[in-house]
Order: sequence, then C-alpha cells, then structure tokens
Amino acid sequence: MRVDDNLDALERLMLANLLEGRQPRRRATIVPKSQRNSDSRQSAPQQRTASRNAPARAAIPSPSASHQVPDLRANRQLDIGRVIKQIDPRTTPEWRSEMAAAWVRLDLTAAQVHAWLTAGLLPAQHELAKECIARGLTPADMKSRIDGVRVVERLRGDGVDGVVDLLRSNGWQPTPRPTAAA
Repeated sequence: MRVDDNLDALERLMLANLLEGRQPRRRATIVPKSQRNSDSRQSAPQQRTASRNAPARAAIPSPSASHQVPDLRANRQLDIGRVIKQIDPRTTPEWRSEMAAAWVRLDLTAAQVHAWLTAGLLPAQHELAKECIARGLTPADMKSRIDGVRVVERLRGDGVDGVVDLLRSNGWQPTPRPTAAA
C-alpha cells in the first residue's frame, strides 16, 4: 500500500506544494495597457536590437549526485518539520525541529510522516509509530475500528501488542515485510 492511497487529490497537492516550498498563489495585478511596454519604447532602436541579438546566458548545470552528495537528512528534517507545522501550527520551531529529528531517525519521508500524523498519531508519538511499523501496522490500519473504537485510540490504552492481538483475532494480517513506507 502506498502512502498516496490514503490522501485525496487536494491533500496530495497541498503536500507537494509544502514539500517544494511553494507559496500560495497571489493574484496578478492588472497593468494598464499604456504602461505595459513603456521600457521598450523609451530605449533607442539600436539598444533594442542589441539586447535581442545578445547571446543567451548558459544555464548553470545542477549539481549531480556524483559531484556532490546533498545532506538528505537535513532536507528531510526540514520537510518533516513543515509537515508537523501544517498538522499543529501552534508548535515552536525548536520543538518541531526536535520532533522532526526523531521522525528522521525512523528513516521516514515527509509524506510517510504526514500519513501517520493524519491517521491520528501526535508528532511526539514517533516511538509508537516505530513499534507499529515493526509489528506490520500501517497508517491505514489506524483508521479501522475494533468494537467501534478506532485502532489509533486503542493503541494509547492497550499498547501495540494488545491491538495487534485484537486485530489478529478479527482476521487481520500484518504486512508481509514491514517497511518504513508503511
């Protein structure tokens, strides 16, 4: 099961924008027609043709993986910090950074952390997520109910082993190979 399966189209778009650091769109200002090309009209014809015939600047090549190894952990920590801020905007930057570092140690991506947090775990419950992953539980399992109570709520009272036993008695099978992609 992919993490994207738990997200609707709007959530995927919001997460993609968040991870790319995009700001919300701003409305374009309407420029009067009389001011649109005023710069090109005021310059001399020789300057306009010279600027059109000037050689284009060469594109700066992006650093490839062979030349430079980016610090993926730092980038991942920033991305996870943004996800935590999206889920709980009242958090302080220091606390977000600390929680993001703990999620990074689990080797989860920002999208995976987002799936766990939207499934009902709190940002500080990274150890609970680690236990769930080790036992084959996924964020999708958190939303299922046992005797009318969501699994994520039962985890807080019964613990992971108790919930796994209850799920197995109801016919649940853990994922064959637990991964961080839970």
